Amino acid sequence: MPLGIIRAVPKDDAVPPADYEQPSVVWAVEYTDERQPGQRFQAGAFTTEAEARKLVRQLEKIGAYGELLINLIPVHQTVQDWEWDR
Repeated sequence: MPLGIIRAVPKDDAVPPADYEQPSVVWAVEYTDERQPGQRFQAGAFTTEAEARKLVRQLEKIGAYGELLINLIPVHQTVQDWEWDR
């Protein structure tokens, strides 16, 4: 089944639906492993960027990980909230 086209909502004058909930944010620490090229793995996820950065510094000291990065992930309650955020 082909995917449909998601229409962008003009935000200038648009008002969110009454039941819209702002997404939560998660900072996920991810890393690469040279034994599995092209894949990323999650070391942990946090509710603050500061904690995610602490883990990155800790893992850098260990040195057993490939590239380390922080992936900012918005977490929506509903698909309708996600659609409105596009």
